[in-house]
Amino acid sequence: MKGYFTGRRIKVGAVFSVIGILLMLATLAMIYFWETSGREKFLYTSVVVLKQSVEDNVCITSDMLEIAKINPDNLIEGAVAQKEKIIGKYSAHYIPKNSQLSLAYFKDDTVDTKKKDSYIFTIPADWIITFPNSLRRGDIIYFYPVKIASEKEQQNKSLNNLDNIKITDQSDLLESEVAYLKDSGNREVVNTAGEDRYDASANIASIEIIVNYEGVSYLQNLADSGWKFIILYKANHS
Repeated sequence: MKGYFTGRRIKVGAVFSVIGILLMLATLAMIYFWETSGREKFLYTSVVVLKQSVEDNVCITSDMLEIAKINPDNLIEGAVAQKEKIIGKYSAHYIPKNSQLSLAYFKDDTVDTKKKDSYIFTIPADWIITFPNSLRRGDIIYFYPVKIASEKEQQNKSLNNLDNIKITDQSDLLESEVAYLKDSGNREVVNTAGEDRYDASANIASIEIIVNYEGVSYLQNLADSGWKFIILYKANHS
């Protein structure tokens, strides 16, 4: 009988030893989980941050943003938690990579039409001979007038002769700022790789500019006289 109880005590002791080991392993696992992901998952706050640095007047697209977990003690005032609140807005100043974002860092537009007699004007497509595909909102553009001879006029001239094209001798070209660039679906054309102009979100279908009445009249008079325009530009931002 004594041997029976001795054997029972040994078995119970072994069980408790196993349970103790399992509890230690569980405790270690919980500590590991908490330190590696638990603390972040349960205590940290999700906020939107930039995946890249941006300059002033850059249109924010979805691929520039990501969600990060931040210690609540380190949150900035007005930190944004949803990408949708920022996509399509423009940076109001330089913002470095991995920065937390606030709506105060952005503006809805880069277009300034508060100047006296300034308006948005869409250039008719049939007025334009060509323009750079790298054109972007905010660029300063110049209208270079060119007149192409009519078919009747060309009958008396060689088709390979530059006499078929008349170039204005006007030294002062109309200068304007691009307000909007739209694709065929009326969506704004923007860069798809940050500031890289080589990749655009779509082909440019229409150009809208900031111009006054005198500028519109100048373009209209030339267009009515058979002139069309080659558009040149200077980049207003990188």
